[in-house]
Amino acid sequence: MRSSPQIEAAFFDLGGASAYLGGAWGVRTLRRLIGIGELPFYRRGKGKIMIKRADLDRFLAQHRQEAVDLDALASEAIEELLGGGR
Repeated sequence: MRSSPQIEAAFFDLGGASAYLGGAWGVRTLRRLIGIGELPFYRRGKGKIMIKRADLDRFLAQHRQEAVDLDALASEAIEELLGGGR
């Protein structure tokens, strides 16, 4: 028996979008982002909200933040406070 290839979803409902994001954002947060125009969506008929996977990926990329090395930042601040940064 041949297994069929895995098909990845192109669109998610709100619950699926939350799961795709690893649960980092819940359905309420996604609704709020849609409501303020931050996240594009489609409505299937008169009811179900659908979000395109590419739009979720784009939203994440636009809001990506670089990690900060807190140890280095603290060391610099301490050095300045102790007068080493003159």
